[in-house]
Amino acid sequence: MGPTIRSLIFWRLSLSIRRAAPIFGQQTNRTNKSTDVNMAFSDKLKQLFGLGAPPEATQPTPDEPANRPRATPPPAPAAPSAPKPPPAPQRREELFRFLIEKLTPYANETDNAPLGLRLWVRCPTPDDVQLMQVVLYANQPGRFQEELSRHLANHYIALAPNWLFEWQLVTDELPVDCTYHQGNFGLTVVFKPVATAVHPTQLRLRALTGQTAETDYLLDPSQKLTYCVGRGATVETASGRIRTNDIVFVDPEDPAFDPRRGEVNQVVSRQHATIKFDETARRYRLYVDPGGLPTNGNKTKILHANDTLERADMPGVGYLLVPGDQIELGGEVKLLVE
Repeated sequence: MGPTIRSLIFWRLSLSIRRAAPIFGQQTNRTNKSTDVNMAFSDKLKQLFGLGAPPEATQPTPDEPANRPRATPPPAPAAPSAPKPPPAPQRREELFRFLIEKLTPYANETDNAPLGLRLWVRCPTPDDVQLMQVVLYANQPGRFQEELSRHLANHYIALAPNWLFEWQLVTDELPVDCTYHQGNFGLTVVFKPVATAVHPTQLRLRALTGQTAETDYLLDPSQKLTYCVGRGATVETASGRIRTNDIVFVDPEDPAFDPRRGEVNQVVSRQHATIKFDETARRYRLYVDPGGLPTNGNKTKILHANDTLERADMPGVGYLLVPGDQIELGGEVKLLVE
C-alpha cells in the first residue's frame, strides 16, 4: 500500500472519530478524558500506518513510589598508584639517616675523630635477617662502608683514616653498652683508648745508703695501711706511747749495727716519717713526722726519677710516692721506692 493511500485512509478514520467524539464523551461522563482517549487512539493509528514517531520511554506514574531504590553504578576502577621502592634500598636509606644523625656531633672534628663504628641490628625473624644482609651488601664486603663514607663526607663528618666498620645481626635485644639506640638499630662509636696510669698497690723499699734491719720492705695494703719509718725498732713518744717502726734503720746501740754501713744512720730521727696508703687514689703517700721536720733540725726530701726534687717539710701533708722515687732522710740516707 502506497503512502498516498495510507494517508487517505488515515484522514477518513480521523474524521469519523472527531464526529463521534461528542457521543463518546457523553458516555464517559462528559470529562476531558475523551480528548485523551481520542489522541491516544490517533497516535496508535499513526503508528499502525507508519506515520507517527515511536513512543518515548515510559515515565514513572505518580502512583509509583518515589523512593524506589535505584541500581548503584559499579565503582570506577582505582587509578594505579606509584610503585613503592624495593624494601632493601628503602631500609638502607633509613640506616644511613640513623648513622648520620648520631655522628653529627663529630662533624669537623679532626683531633677527636672516631676510629671506627660497630653497628648492631635487631632482626627477630629470618626475613629480617635476609633483608638486612641485602641492605649491608653482605656478599660485597666494603661496599656499604664506601657508600657510608660518601654520605658522611657530604655532612662534613670525618672519621679517622682507615677507620673500621663492623656490623652484627642479633635476634634478641640490642647490647646495653651501645653508644646509641634507635628502634632496631644500635651503634657503638669506637675511639682510641685513653691511657690510664696504673698505680701498683704494692711497693718495695730498699736502702741505697744507710743500714736497715731488713734488706728490703714490702708495702702491702692488704696487710697494713700505715708504715712507720725511723731509727731503732721502738721509741717512746712525747706522750709516753711506744711507737714501733716498720722500716727500721739500725741504731748504733743495736748489736747488729755495722759501722761501715750504718754510720749515716745517725741523721735519721727515731720518729722520722710515716708512709700511708691512700685508699681513694690507690697510691702511697709520705707524711713527715715531727722528728723529720726542719723545725727539729732535720729534713726530708723526695727525689723523683725525672731529676726533680720535692721538699717534704709540711706537717700533715701527704706526698705521693711512685716507683723510681728516692726518699732522702737527714740529707744522707736514701730509700729507693720500687
